[in-house]
Amino acid sequence: MLNPRQNRITSLREQAQLAMSRMGPSVSKQAFESMELPRLLEELRIYHEELEIQNEELSIAHTKSDAARARYQLLFNLMPIPTLLLEGFGVIVEDNDASQDWLGPPRRYQHHDLRLNQALSREDRPRLNRMLSLLEPMGKGALSNLALTGFDQSERRVDLHAARLPQDFHQESRFLIVLLDRTLEKARLSEHGVFNALLDSSEDVTFATDPYGRLMLANQTFLSRLGVARERALGRKLAELLPPSASGLYVTQGEERPSQYPDSSFENVLWPGETLPTHMAVRRFPIRNRRNEIIGHATTCRDTAQEQSNTGVEDLAYEALMAMPLAVAICNEQGLLEAVNTAFESQTGFSTAALTGRTLDQIFPPEHPDSSMPAVWAQLRAQSGWQGFRPLRRSDGQMWAVQANVQRFTTRSRPAFTLAVWVFCPLNT
Repeated sequence: MLNPRQNRITSLREQAQLAMSRMGPSVSKQAFESMELPRLLEELRIYHEELEIQNEELSIAHTKSDAARARYQLLFNLMPIPTLLLEGFGVIVEDNDASQDWLGPPRRYQHHDLRLNQALSREDRPRLNRMLSLLEPMGKGALSNLALTGFDQSERRVDLHAARLPQDFHQESRFLIVLLDRTLEKARLSEHGVFNALLDSSEDVTFATDPYGRLMLANQTFLSRLGVARERALGRKLAELLPPSASGLYVTQGEERPSQYPDSSFENVLWPGETLPTHMAVRRFPIRNRRNEIIGHATTCRDTAQEQSNTGVEDLAYEALMAMPLAVAICNEQGLLEAVNTAFESQTGFSTAALTGRTLDQIFPPEHPDSSMPAVWAQLRAQSGWQGFRPLRRSDGQMWAVQANVQRFTTRSRPAFTLAVWVFCPLNT
């Protein structure tokens, strides 16, 4: 169906054709008057004015369209997030400045711009093509944890969000792509995992609360004592998790000023599932941000009974070594003598004061490289002990042939593999 404007154009054309057919070589004034030419000319003039108005409106609309396109093109280029316009199979039609910072500038004289596909890993390219092929017009999709290598060989972990544009915009399918950099977030999560692993490896009970008493952080020792999973404990009030017997571990907002926190206190805590209370050394301190504002409180608790028991066992083992009738010397990894028993002093004639600051190899030089201190420590790291012969010279110059048995000696107060116990069995005197 024709619109009114088209009907009017058709009517004017027919009238003009009729007037031209009536005009001959000699046209009289009466003929002109019979064709109603003045009315036809007036209608043509009016239609001409209408066309000029329409042309002016079209010119204004075209100017506004160009301005809007230029404005949106500028916004597209200045967006801080990499944004691209793709065709099927990941061909780049247009991209902004941020995407060129990642993918590099477009190459000239190439039929297909495949910078995005080339930057993605081999495992992620099929994921992108599969998602683009399944998107419907105005449909949206997302891909997470994509491995993208930039033109400067920098590696990023990104999330890709895609939206298929309406089919009216273009003959071919077009997709709007936005890339979000998740590299820093992945690194933060990795550091957070290392931090949690470090806390979980500690045998001390460690937890932290915000100023309102909600649990922000807890290590596995604390969660095991409570019998609660981490995801169910975080964010809850500490008073809801701890038993009433552990009220000394509560931190109430405004209860104490940070300067008045004690370095340590002792609390008897009856944990869930236990019949006897645990005597624990408690240390509590505030957590501050960069502006020195308190954002929470941290608490560490240590089982003093277990620590005292371990210390007592270590002291008993040390006293037993010192009371042995055989000569015993304790050396560190550098071979420095740290302690000798009474039997060692009496059988060698060297006092503890004379041995201070000396190494075992300096007092008793080994005859074979296999019995030197580096060789002994190399075997102690690989195995549990070392056994061999060693000639020891007494303080009066006499030689003392002995069989040496060396074992590692580990304590809670000293790192592992830092002390070695030498026990000397005389072969002849």
